[in-house]
Amino acid sequence: MEKRMLSREDEAATEVQVTRADQDKINRFSALHQKQSSLQTELESKHQEKEYLTDVTSELELADEDELVPYKIGDSFLHLPLEEVQELLEKSTEKIDEEIAEIEKRIDGNRRVLEGLKVELYAKFGKAINLDL
Repeated sequence: MEKRMLSREDEAATEVQVTRADQDKINRFSALHQKQSSLQTELESKHQEKEYLTDVTSELELADEDELVPYKIGDSFLHLPLEEVQELLEKSTEKIDEEIAEIEKRIDGNRRVLEGLKVELYAKFGKAINLDL
């Protein structure tokens, strides 16, 4: 996306007084935009974690049922029966799915608020403000 400065004529024609309420909206937009970026990063991380859990679950399907499997809890590895490890992985996957759904819900809610603020700010400031993400 190409960014450009306004010409002096455009700048003079679009000069609008910024009120405290307008500044609050701009600040809120900025804070929500930062939060969106953070949530997107967190969402990508959760998707990656889920992919890892899915890969491990697939690998464990090939393991011998009598075998003890190392499972990490905190900073320690415990050797647990295969069936118990599979149950723990299933619970972990369900938990990750819930976390992903919650993050997506928050992202969607923030997106709606951002769009509303964008409409309000562009209505008042027009070309004098750039809110393109």
